[in-house]
Amino acid sequence: MPSSKFDELLARLGTGRWNYLCFLAVAYWNMHLVPHTLAGAFLAPKVDYTCHLPEEGYTITSTLVNEADGSRSNDTNHCEYFAKSTDNGGGFVTHPCKSWVYDNSTYTSTITSEFDLICPYNYLRATYQSMYMFGTFVGAPLNGILSDRYGRKTMLSIGTTLFALIAIGSSWIPDFSAILVSRFLLGLLHPVVIQTGYILAMEVCEPRHRSVVGIILALPWAIATMLWGGVAYFIRDWRWLQTAVSLSGILISPVLWFMDESPRWLIVEGKFERANKVLRRAARWNKVTLPPQEELNALMRTIQGESAFAKQQAVQDQQETSGCRQKSLYYIKRLFILFRTPKLRKITIIVYLKFLLVNLVFYGLALNAVNYSADPFVYMVLGGLAEVPAYTVTAPIVAAFGRRVPSILLYLLSGASIFAVSFISPSLSWLVMTLAMVGKMCISAAFQLLYLYCTELFPTEVRLQALGSATIASRIGSMTSPFITELLGPLYPRAPSILFGISAFVAGIATIPLHETLGRPLPDTITELENPEIQEPEEPDEETEMSKLRA
Repeated sequence: MPSSKFDELLARLGTGRWNYLCFLAVAYWNMHLVPHTLAGAFLAPKVDYTCHLPEEGYTITSTLVNEADGSRSNDTNHCEYFAKSTDNGGGFVTHPCKSWVYDNSTYTSTITSEFDLICPYNYLRATYQSMYMFGTFVGAPLNGILSDRYGRKTMLSIGTTLFALIAIGSSWIPDFSAILVSRFLLGLLHPVVIQTGYILAMEVCEPRHRSVVGIILALPWAIATMLWGGVAYFIRDWRWLQTAVSLSGILISPVLWFMDESPRWLIVEGKFERANKVLRRAARWNKVTLPPQEELNALMRTIQGESAFAKQQAVQDQQETSGCRQKSLYYIKRLFILFRTPKLRKITIIVYLKFLLVNLVFYGLALNAVNYSADPFVYMVLGGLAEVPAYTVTAPIVAAFGRRVPSILLYLLSGASIFAVSFISPSLSWLVMTLAMVGKMCISAAFQLLYLYCTELFPTEVRLQALGSATIASRIGSMTSPFITELLGPLYPRAPSILFGISAFVAGIATIPLHETLGRPLPDTITELENPEIQEPEEPDEETEMSKLRA
């Protein structure tokens, strides 16, 4: 595939200390996000409790009879208690419990126990986790706008600093409502920093190394998931645990001082003087020689010209959308473009569904330790370990076998593994854990592949719009998963496995109507998508295909 002029310039700069600084900084920050994304597992977990009865109170216990074998078991209501009635008629009346004694054998202090997120307020544990996802739901559309307008490094610096300060400060907030607000703010900053950081890393990466760098940037998420389980094992107090993992975010501040703005963004924005300084510094760090100044200036003007059409289109769009009403009508019209033609409509509906279901299953498995393992710390470590092969093996597989068939197989295998858990006795803990980890590995690989596949399915003129709106669907899935694991799971232990298994199955079946994109040129227009015979076939190149996975 033909490379752009800037890619040719990156190839001349090579890969050295200048690039490594950016890669390591972004990778480190990706690790920092994991404890907050999966905070509910250790900060607001399910905790056993008993009602602290007043002197005149009596425990409410019911006897349950198993109709199958006639066995009996006692069920104690720890949310209410009996007390003698003060009315003349006497007898007993039910009162809601006002104080509880918590089991501190696993955790010394949690948000659950400190703010009594139990009984009628049990749903607030799921809300705590979901509020972060709601923040990402709102923040995702802002990412592209802010990073394109103010620059990659600027947004990364502001975002990481605010994230670290809010994370540390919220560790000591005494009010639960304020904690929920801080969770929303952290979620709001999540996509701004992680996506901007990824864009910055790719924009300074030599084209031939993008597949490897893409994997390097994904692996810290898996590694941090394992570390999150390990750190939580040693620090059982939620405030100190959040403080400990949040303080590590400050360490990135000195690195940001030495990092440069994306030279690609500077050139596109016409900031040639700053771009020249960045490129000269990169050449000095990497010990290479740049073209003469006049040739470099001409090259920068050419690179800026490659984006001229896009900028003209953006100006035209801005003129057409002046005024609040005009903007609303314009964006509604743009959204419905995705449903205008038969093939595009089919792809859009399927992609929306897949994004929703994959996020539902991925985060559902990550947060479902209470149903899959007696040890939440081991479960989290093994969950991160399962993601390592998912992120490393995907690239060569899809380069050789395409996108469609591997996607279908990954979804179906994940669904079968998770669904099977619902029919296995909890006493076979090793088998339950094994199947859960197989499901986690497959859905993680499918998650990574989904972005590549969708990028190639949509034509250029609506690609960013399609992926941006699909991200909104994905956040709905991640917001829903905590309520399935935390509310539905304790009532019906098999329900999460059945729902997540079916969801993975549906995602796999929904992939069947899609076409294979390996070796096919990316469509630029909706017309080319609807009439693929007008495009020239493209011979697949393994290095190119692997690079596209993370580029």
